[in-house]
Amino acid sequence: MSKHQTMSFISSGVFWGGIIILFGLSIILREIFHVHIPFVRIIFGCILIYWGIKMISGGFGRNHWGRNAAVFNEAKMNYDDAQKEYNTVFGSSTIDLFKMENKGDRKIEVNIVFGNCALILNDSIPIKVEISSAFASATTPDKNMSALGKSTYYTSAYKENQPYIFIEANVVFGKLDIESKKW
Repeated sequence: MSKHQTMSFISSGVFWGGIIILFGLSIILREIFHVHIPFVRIIFGCILIYWGIKMISGGFGRNHWGRNAAVFNEAKMNYDDAQKEYNTVFGSSTIDLFKMENKGDRKIEVNIVFGNCALILNDSIPIKVEISSAFASATTPDKNMSALGKSTYYTSAYKENQPYIFIEANVVFGKLDIESKKW
């Protein structure tokens, strides 16, 4: 889709047509049924809510989330060597890192905000997962649960002072389930 084809919802005909219809209905309700609806306040509140959702979901016309993100939808994300970040915002996702290559030290970031995520790891690869949760649910394969604060999970291949893959998992008002499978 080109820049000229993308159109903001607020500048669309559907939005302005809806505004005119609601304004006309409020006049009819006020004059015939003596029901006063604070039309301007409702429209202003709806516009603020719309702008807030647009900012959370990636801004106005910018898609900075990339292809490894679930924003207001459901997605299955597979491992991509070039990808360093996986995001789930107001959605549901499965992040499958099982086929990840063991190339030594590397950092991957997983963010879940108001969402649900299943993270699948390969137990034969040395991985350290540091989970930061705030009003969330984070469950690890060893049945540890975190709701507030930090916790750490290690795969069975992890050895102190050896190269490993570091996964920083941030969960805010969401749910993270980590599943570790053997090769």
